[in-house]
Amino acid sequence: MPAEKRRILAKETTRLPYLTGGSRQEEELATRIREETIETVFDQYIHPDDPASDESAPGRWNRARQLWKALLTEASAGYFLELQGSEFIEWIKTGSPTALPCTAEEVESHNKALPELKGEASVVHDALRIRATLLKSSEAFEQLLLEEGVQAARRLKLRQIRERIRSVADPNWFIRRQPKVFARYKDLLSSWLEKGG
Repeated sequence: MPAEKRRILAKETTRLPYLTGGSRQEEELATRIREETIETVFDQYIHPDDPASDESAPGRWNRARQLWKALLTEASAGYFLELQGSEFIEWIKTGSPTALPCTAEEVESHNKALPELKGEASVVHDALRIRATLLKSSEAFEQLLLEEGVQAARRLKLRQIRERIRSVADPNWFIRRQPKVFARYKDLLSSWLEKGG
């Protein structure tokens, strides 16, 4: 990256929040992932060396800016750990309904008016993030099913699965079901759709 471009990047990233997570190792790993992701998104999409002149470029730039805002403000280590296993580059390029990890704001929004989870603070924190991600992913998955013209009965079944997710109050239920890689949330929902939840 040219020196002038790196200077602009440094100026835009001077006030990054300290990341908090379940352990120091998690925080350190998330910090490295954040640095790499910020550099990639900035270099390729926020300030590309050769701005594309095709018609889809404004959409890519808008999606990149949306992610960029989260990269600069998110303080949860879990967000960046999940982002690494997501398809965020594909999402920037195509705008496909791939769900990105939930920001702290989205976690709070998706958990509003749902059963309170009780248990050890770190377990509850992770479970809230997983529940929010399952809900967000199910919404994106439903959109995908709609675009593919999948029968209404299957979409209804997915809504029933979403209602079940909303009703669970045991944080360990979410911990046990969390996919190891973020991109597998869709696979998990698809398997529940086949099995019936």
